[in-house]
Amino acid sequence: MATQTKLDYINRLFDECFEDGSLELKGKFIGDEGVEALLECGRLDQVENLDLTRNQLTWRGAVPLFQTTQLQQLKRLYLGDNTIEDKGAIALAEAPFAENLVQLDLRFNDIYPKGGLALVQSEHYKRLQILILQENFTGDETLIALAKSKSFINLRKLNVYRTQITDKGIKVMVKSKALKKLKHLNIARNVLKIDAAMALANTTTLNDLETILMYDTFVPDVGVQAMLNSPALPKLKTLRLT
Repeated sequence: MATQTKLDYINRLFDECFEDGSLELKGKFIGDEGVEALLECGRLDQVENLDLTRNQLTWRGAVPLFQTTQLQQLKRLYLGDNTIEDKGAIALAEAPFAENLVQLDLRFNDIYPKGGLALVQSEHYKRLQILILQENFTGDETLIALAKSKSFINLRKLNVYRTQITDKGIKVMVKSKALKKLKHLNIARNVLKIDAAMALANTTTLNDLETILMYDTFVPDVGVQAMLNSPALPKLKTLRLT
């Protein structure tokens, strides 16, 4: 149970930072105790957008947050720069509010394949349009499972920047029917080579891609030209490799 001092502080923050359905707590460093107080204050049922970026949140605070039934109006959840780890991601996979989410930002959270797999194998994310896994350790296993998922069918933007993916994961992703609505793809800072570029150039399903960020990889010029000239990428407007 949160202390009265902590409850008073969280209620004051809520008054200052809540407007038009958005609770902006980025960088407030409320920690797990602050999340506990947030749950006890009984005001989360008004929240549509919740920003808890950079709040020293661990799985200990994240798990009860993800289990609450107070967030039924939640549509956008920003959790970047915390450490929810696999335990947090596993709980998030079954969150009661997951079915309403359209945006989920999990960058920098020490999530490994176990947590990544739990998340992308969840059946509750059919409305999600933006998924950010940047700077985690989710790897090819998570990307491949996502590509085969039947839940993430409305995804428009996928950010797997520096998540330890390789050509292996890209080769499966480019055949994904589940990701055919994808428009923006960030796969930068991964160990990607010519095979990844050629796979994208010959994709059979990701034909709506408008943006591909692929910088700080190992793609040679021939791969760049293949993507730029690919009839499989007719809507491509931005290709960044440097």
